[in-house]
Amino acid sequence: MFIVETVSWTAKTGVEAEQMIDAVEKMVPDLQKVPGFRYQSLSLKELIPESDATDSKSQWLQLYYWDTIETAHNSNAIMAPTDSLNHLISLIEPDSIAIDIFTPLQQSSPLTID
Repeated sequence: MFIVETVSWTAKTGVEAEQMIDAVEKMVPDLQKVPGFRYQSLSLKELIPESDATDSKSQWLQLYYWDTIETAHNSNAIMAPTDSLNHLISLIEPDSIAIDIFTPLQQSSPLTID
């Protein structure tokens, strides 16, 4: 089983979904060079504004699959200097970022990666 890393954040006001998707897609080639990286996915939850005058925000969740806890932790130092990660971070509310690493204990079937 692979280790699962979750990264969630809120996009800055005015950032469109297409911008976020494009930023993550541009990061994938850099991720593929990181030892232990297997797969990633990006999901979106639209947040309902408190009033009609309030800009809506977007809650994002990115799942990363790694070989080990160590490769998940080591990825941060490897990705930090990349232009692709720095571009993604420029679209994000800095105080909204949450990162967690989970060890799967059950799965319905093995994750297959082409």
